[in-house]
Amino acid sequence: MGEAQQSIVPTIIQKVHFGSLANEEIVHKLQAEAEKREAEKRDDQFDLEMVDNPMEREVMAEFERRRRARTLTLPTDDGHVKLLLRKLNEPICLFGEDKLDRKERLRALLSTLSEEEVTRILHSPEETETVQQRDSSTWYHKGPAALRDVRVTIADFSLRRAQERLQKAREETTRATNDAAVRAQEMHRWVAALAVYGSQVADVRPVSYCEFSPDSKHLITSGWSGECSIWSIPESNRERKFVGHASQAGCARFHPGAYVFQEPYALNAASCSHDGTVKLWSLESDSPLSELEPHSQRVSRIAFHPSGRFLASCCFDCSWRLFDLQYGQEVLFQEGHSRPVFHADFQVDGSLIMTAGMDCYGRVWDLRTGRCIMFLEGHQKEIHCGQWLPNGYQMVTGSADNSCMVWDLRIRRALKPIAAHTSLVSGLRVESKGQYIITSSFDNSLKVWETCGWRPLRQLMGHDTKVMGVDVSPDGKWVASVAFDRTFKLWTKQLY
Repeated sequence: MGEAQQSIVPTIIQKVHFGSLANEEIVHKLQAEAEKREAEKRDDQFDLEMVDNPMEREVMAEFERRRRARTLTLPTDDGHVKLLLRKLNEPICLFGEDKLDRKERLRALLSTLSEEEVTRILHSPEETETVQQRDSSTWYHKGPAALRDVRVTIADFSLRRAQERLQKAREETTRATNDAAVRAQEMHRWVAALAVYGSQVADVRPVSYCEFSPDSKHLITSGWSGECSIWSIPESNRERKFVGHASQAGCARFHPGAYVFQEPYALNAASCSHDGTVKLWSLESDSPLSELEPHSQRVSRIAFHPSGRFLASCCFDCSWRLFDLQYGQEVLFQEGHSRPVFHADFQVDGSLIMTAGMDCYGRVWDLRTGRCIMFLEGHQKEIHCGQWLPNGYQMVTGSADNSCMVWDLRIRRALKPIAAHTSLVSGLRVESKGQYIITSSFDNSLKVWETCGWRPLRQLMGHDTKVMGVDVSPDGKWVASVAFDRTFKLWTKQLY
């Protein structure tokens, strides 16, 4: 049995492969029919990209135009925009169009041109050369024969004032250090006790400016109704109302000798208006004593020289002017700003004047030689206010960029930027001793700053609307502020 099992050999079974169950001819026929249907299907397909669609072409062109318009860099100056529109033979102004609409219209026109044409219009060599020449050139106009005598008079006056100022500064250095600390403590206590004393409606329209008289017992205000008024302090009674301007009165200032040594019938105040006029007033009449030579455009601010003989005016024709009040004539016409001049202030000695413009820059001019001796560059927007400190070499300016800047004439640069307010700085005033300054702003507030270190001391809230200006009385006992709500407020030390 064992031998039989050993003799068994396994048998290998071959696999049988059967062909397709379908007939080969039928398979070829089906494949041919499938290929035919596929070919017919390809013939029925339609490539849209090969079709010339006018509507689609217009839509794509409009998208491309808008893309180019977004990438265009246009000038921000409205006058420059008008020049470019004129170069394109387009009207520079349409009915009901403002600056933004005009700029967008220029953008739309340039977006329809080719890149070469846009470059030729925006960056023409002659226009670039003109702008560079305008920005870098200071024009000195030839003055009348009396200008030389005026410069000599100012030099003599300023030398005496400078000698007195330096003598006082030397006396201050000899005092004990404890005296300065005591004065600083008294100032801090006075600022901490400041409160609203009273409020008075000063005009039927917003009040634009205010200033205390040299005796600290009167306040002059100017309003957009064209009227200026003198008020008694602290009663806030109207003592005199000046009527004569045909447009908004932008500024009213007291003569340095008003209520001190000037006679009531003599020149005691001056005011300027948007109609380009500057009027001189006495204390005995509601009508002006005289009117200076009219300006071609709006006069924003005026300033009396410390001697009281000269008056500076700031005009929107990008110039400032100096008048000799003794003869009632213009002795100096000075350009130098590329945009309207908004503010001016004389140095305490009377030898220098600072001008501030809507071009974001300020300039310091030497009245004895007529030269520009310092360029104030640092603000990002228009400069609306500024004043010299009593030390004679420092200045503070306030701008629409919400900041103030401190400048030093000795090193001819900015000492310190101050983030002052949350809206534009409309006015500032330095205390007569130079211990602190007060700023006003369109954020409805006043702020007090210490000049030693320029630290904020206090924020005064009392107005419900934009504050247009501020002033501190020469005796240091009163603060006045004027606002868009047609009122002025008096601030003093709280007695309770």
